[in-house]
Amino acid sequence: MKKNKKSATVYDVAKLAGVSPSTVSRFLNRTTFVANSKCDRIESAIKATGYKPKFQMRQGDNRRSMTIGAIVQNPDSPYTSTIVRDMEQILISKGYSLIIATGHWQNKLETHALEYLIKSNVDGIIIITGHLNKKLIINTSKTIPIVTVGYDVESENICSLNLDNIMGGYIATLHLLQKGHKNIAHIKGLSTQPDTDARYKGYKKALDEFSIKLNKKLVKQGDFSMDLGYQCTIELIESNVYFSAIFVANDLTAYGAIKALHDRGYRVPEDVSIIGFDDLTTSKYFTPALTTLRQPIEEIGTVCALSILNSVVKGDYQARMPPMDLIVRQSTSSRFGKEY
Repeated sequence: MKKNKKSATVYDVAKLAGVSPSTVSRFLNRTTFVANSKCDRIESAIKATGYKPKFQMRQGDNRRSMTIGAIVQNPDSPYTSTIVRDMEQILISKGYSLIIATGHWQNKLETHALEYLIKSNVDGIIIITGHLNKKLIINTSKTIPIVTVGYDVESENICSLNLDNIMGGYIATLHLLQKGHKNIAHIKGLSTQPDTDARYKGYKKALDEFSIKLNKKLVKQGDFSMDLGYQCTIELIESNVYFSAIFVANDLTAYGAIKALHDRGYRVPEDVSIIGFDDLTTSKYFTPALTTLRQPIEEIGTVCALSILNSVVKGDYQARMPPMDLIVRQSTSSRFGKEY
């Protein structure tokens, strides 16, 4: 007998259209703006692949819709795209589809995204960081299972997954201290994000253990972006406060910091060492290759998907977040000494 042709997936559409799977999902669900140029490519790819989106059942239907909703902040970032990709691979293998809604770090948009997913009659919701009110999350969980990443929420129908960001910040700073650096600057992440404060606490903890007094002039408020990483590094240079290393809140910020140092005539790591946080795919190909704290990004997506499916079917899966790893590359060194 002739085998049935394998049905096209969101991944097939995304690959042909040259966009991320999350962009295809946003196009299909109309949750946020997608550029017209991308819309045209996605529509063409859907026709070419024969992809057929699965639609949700009517509200009030007590059968499973075989869909899972996910709220993310920046769907096009390498960090989020990897998590979404791995979540979707697990869900598709189990016969589920993934609906993605975006919050863009704005509470109003996150609340709207949550309401949209509830109205879409999804079987469960995954929330990847953000600023949603904990009481709102708990109230929502009374009628639908929820998995959160980056929230500390305790409730019967909620699975909270968290990485030890304090330990991550501590290990990153400790690496620089062990290289002989004492004047270590820190560019923080988004001020409203819990991971930001946790990594900063780890930074302070490491300094304290080495009896190094915190110099607040060496701490800058970033937002996890390359642009502010660049700007904060320029401010550090122009402050005339000496530093020989920078611990930045994430890899994207590190890219901006390295560019700023290069533009001002400083070499990494010969003059200033840089350590990031995330270990994005691009970090090992950056020049110099970035030393960073590897978050288990692939595992996060898998654990989220398995956890929400476990909640939907009431299984016995035990969710465990893997530890972070220090990835030492070329951007940190014990060689330093250029004063400014």
